[in-house]
Amino acid sequence: METVGRWVYQQEKVPHAFSLCRVLDAGTFDQAYDLLGVVQVTVDRRYPEKLPAALRPWALATLANGGYGFGRFYAAYTTLDEDGEPDKAISDEYIDWSGTGLLTPTSPPPSDS
Repeated sequence: METVGRWVYQQEKVPHAFSLCRVLDAGTFDQAYDLLGVVQVTVDRRYPEKLPAALRPWALATLANGGYGFGRFYAAYTTLDEDGEPDKAISDEYIDWSGTGLLTPTSPPPSDS
């Protein structure tokens, strides 16, 4: 007896990646994304929550080591399509970068009460 077919567990794995984009014309009607890079990552099926948690530290380290100037950036943890391009977002985050560090919003001054 010959078995023909494909076992479910033998299906190809979908590749995952971190990607980083510069946001052009942020907050305007012409907002666009310039893809700076994609790094394929390995998913640990036992601890899948590790990758979304690692996105922000990876993006900040990439910005700090890459010499990127002031601007808004978009980091995403996604699947990859057949061409190795980011496809479906699993986790994402916008980062406002000063050129040397993370920009944080200032808190309003305390009110006199």
